[in-house]
This record gives sequence, C-alpha cells and structure tokens, in this order.
Amino acid sequence: MSTVLIRGGHVVTMDPDLGDLPDTDVLVRDSRIVDVAPNLPTGGAEMVEAGGRIVIPGLVDGHRHAWQCLLHGLATDWGFPTYMRLVRGGYGGCFDAEDAYLANLVGGLESISVGITTLVDHSHLQATAEIGTALVRGLWDSGVGGYFAYALQNAPDWLGDAPATPEALADLLTRAPDPEHDERFRGVRKTLADLDQAGTNRLRLGVALPEAAPYLPLDVVRPLLERARSLEPALVTGHWNALVHGGRYVSTLAQLVEDGFFDGVTVLSHCNQLDEADLDVMARAHIGLVTTPGTEGGMGLGPYLASRLVGRGGAAALGADTTCYAQADILGEARALLDAERRDAAAVAGGIPQEVLPARAALDLATIIGARAVGLHDEVGSLTPGKRANVTVVFPDPIRASPGSEPAVTLLHYTGSGDVETVLVDGEIRKRAGELVGVDTAGLARRCGQSRDAIRSRYAALPADVVDGAWRGVF
Repeated sequence: MSTVLIRGGHVVTMDPDLGDLPDTDVLVRDSRIVDVAPNLPTGGAEMVEAGGRIVIPGLVDGHRHAWQCLLHGLATDWGFPTYMRLVRGGYGGCFDAEDAYLANLVGGLESISVGITTLVDHSHLQATAEIGTALVRGLWDSGVGGYFAYALQNAPDWLGDAPATPEALADLLTRAPDPEHDERFRGVRKTLADLDQAGTNRLRLGVALPEAAPYLPLDVVRPLLERARSLEPALVTGHWNALVHGGRYVSTLAQLVEDGFFDGVTVLSHCNQLDEADLDVMARAHIGLVTTPGTEGGMGLGPYLASRLVGRGGAAALGADTTCYAQADILGEARALLDAERRDAAAVAGGIPQEVLPARAALDLATIIGARAVGLHDEVGSLTPGKRANVTVVFPDPIRASPGSEPAVTLLHYTGSGDVETVLVDGEIRKRAGELVGVDTAGLARRCGQSRDAIRSRYAALPADVVDGAWRGVF
C-alpha cells in the first residue's frame, strides 16, 4: 500500500462542498484521495511539500491527436485546408509502428508534464493494425489516464499499400471506414486489456467517428453510428458541425439523438457552426462539447461554444487538439477562451461590458465540468475524497506571480505550463520537482529527433501531385 501526503498547499478542490482551502493537506492512499484537511498526520507517507504552491485536480484535455507531437510546429503557420491536405493526407501516412508508439508515449508524457492527467486521444493515425496497437501501448506506457479513442477513419499507408492517384487518395480519406477497422479495434481492446491486467481502467477504449460523419445523409450515417455502437466503446467522440452554406443550415444532430445513437458517453469536438437549437439538443441529451481555442481561433474555424453550452446546463471541456499547431497546455487554452469570451462580451454590449466571464469559469472547463463532459466526473475533476488521486501542483514564481486573493486568476494569468511542479496520476507520482519521474528525457529527445527525421524524409519522397490533388475542389 502506497501513501502520499501533499502538505501545506493552497488546495483548490473544485468541489463546491469543499471549496478552496489554504494551508491544507491532501492524503492519497494507493490510487484514491483519502482526505483533504489541514495538519493531517504523516503516518509514514511519502511527502510532497506544497507550501507556496497551488494544488488543483489533474487537468482534463477533452480532445487531442496525441500522435502529432512528433510534428511540433509543423502546421503553426498553416490554415485549416493546408493542414488537411498535408497532415491528414501526407504526414499521417509516413509513420511506422515504432514512430506511432513513440508519438503516443511522448504525447502522454507531454500531457503529464503540463498537469493533464485525463486525455481523450482522438487517434486517427489508423493506417495499419500494427500502428493501432502501437499507439495504445505508447499512451498506456506514458502513465496518463482517460480514453484512447480508436478512429474509424481510413488513413493512407505510404509505407505500404499507398494510393497511386489523387482520386484514390481522396476516396480513401472520404469513404466509409474500411471493414478491417472493426477487427483492428478488437485487437486494440485485447492489447489494452493485456496492459491493464490489474483492471485499473486508467485508460479506456473509445471510438472516434470519421470526419465526414456530420455531413453525411441520415441513411448513410445511421449504419455508421450503429457500427460504432456495436463495438461497445466506453466513449464515442468525433469532430462535429453543421453544414452552413449559402444561408442554408443543415444538421443531422437532433434526428440522430432522437434515434438514440448518442445515448452513451458522447463528446463532440469543435461544433463551431451549431445553432442555438442544436446546443439545446446537446444539453438535453447530456452530450459533451470540446472547445479547442488555440486551433479553432488560429485556423479561423468559428466561435467558441463551450460557455454557451454550459449556460444551458450542459457540460463542456477544453482541448489542445493539434499539437503540430500549438503546444498541449490546457491552462493556456483556458486563458485563450477567457480572452475571447471577454472580447465577444464587448461586441455584444456594443462597448465596454459591465461584467466579464470570471477566471473560475474557465478553470471549471479544465477540471470538474470538463470531467463531466467526458463522462468521468464521478472519478476525476475535483479533489474529492474517494475520487482517483489525479493531482497537479503548480508553483507560481514568487516574483512574476505573487499570490493574489483568487487562485484561479493566479493560475490562468500569472503562471505557465513550466510552473507545473508535481503531478500524480491514480496516486502515482509521475512528475516531481519539475522532472518527469523515471523518464530519460535526453534519450527520449534523441529518439524523437531520429523518428521525426525519418517521417519528414518519407514525406519528402511522396508524390506531391497525389497529396495536393486529393482535396482539390474541397478546400
């Protein structure tokens, strides 16, 4: 039995019944939070000194493509059409199984390093069965929790049976998922079960829907959703939107909800074009929404809808989305959302608004409300005794971030991802004193560099006319 005592921090429990507790301890035994109170007895526990620190629940990232961490910075100056052409149709087919393993290992580690303990990995790098199992092994070995969401999404295999023409690549990327995905999903399930022999459920298996799903006619999308449901995933996720063109608004969401296709844990990402009626549908159906301010804002995808859904009684989370575009940093995403919401409030008011969205509301999305959005609020998202011991300790710089009266303000406006000092996932210390525990970061960086060079070399050898031509007329 392992016991950890996080001693003397300013504990922001995100539990409305417990509140914020200065100079308070958090006692962890095995994988669970046992007690939150001042001056708890040490009892031989492993100590984590938290004086001068802010102790919060592990952060929730509701939408990320973890494999893209090996492409950091690649798409930062690209718009969405270029991203789709070159990443989804090009780079995404240049990974072998070892690259895929390394990508998700590092994707999980970069999550832990910035205080994210629960991740929904929308994994659409499914070019081969070997890549699928390598991806889930990498995420498991990183130590992060949440969901590995296998994407029912065709991906090119430029190292194997590659499309020879733009038309063939376009067909691969846009047609219904090939039949072998079902068996590959079952293979991933077996791999995950073998990895989690203790039955911890730290990482669960979900399904990510094809990108075309929101735009398909009902008679086409219904069999697809039935197929996804037949796999019995712990979660269904997907990029979702309405089709808005020439003043017409076309959405299948309400009908699919009425048909019962989203009865289980469902979280839909982006949703920027959804109207008020569809947001009402999501709130009533308990469908979570993920807003990714960095990518959505940077690529001009549309307004952020997280707060609007929460205002209807629904649940929303934040996500880092494409880490080839921006870094994984949920507190940074919360700050970006907050800034945008305040700017929008001024536009609505026609001048300086009387009130603005508080920092605490954005922190809710990164913790307790985000956990509800992904169906894990009974287990994570707050420092409530009995929940999983997912804990993040942030050490604000004493000069740059002198403590204020509101810790949420300090976290969002006066700290950065580099201030995350200690992280526990299911009671295990994964980061301590600013360093990932048991990770050879220098060696890992070398391996990443070698893998990145190999991927870029393979990409450079691709037939540019095929990659560029596949999306012609779409973007």
